[in-house]
Amino acid sequence: MPIIRGAEDDGPRGPAGYLNEHTRPVWSDATSAGLAKIPVGGHFDRHFHDCNEYWFVFAGKAKVVSEETVYYLQRGDILCTRAGDEHDILEVYEDLELVWFEDATPPGGRTGHLHTESYEAARHPVLSPPLPADFPSRG
Repeated sequence: MPIIRGAEDDGPRGPAGYLNEHTRPVWSDATSAGLAKIPVGGHFDRHFHDCNEYWFVFAGKAKVVSEETVYYLQRGDILCTRAGDEHDILEVYEDLELVWFEDATPPGGRTGHLHTESYEAARHPVLSPPLPADFPSRG
């Protein structure tokens, strides 16, 4: 079974050691997968994909937007975003750590972060306010 080894340092195209068209097994049609960390005071970009994307949150708390709806995320949540739907991280209350997975890109589809407006390609600062009172608590 092939293994794509993780790496400590990020490269110019994002986290090093992630699954993509150059590293995936020949039998796989997954577009990409890997680990991401968006720290308090970090940066992110509003974007969409030509494939569905899933975020599996294993640490942290944040406020995100997907499909023009705002959601709070925390450990154990899975954000499921359909192809073509813009998504973004608006606020991080505790360093957000997640595994992302992009399923197959359709024939002729593009890979990577895609942007409706050119200015969205620039990573914006993610706000880091105190945890809001309406953030859902888990026992």
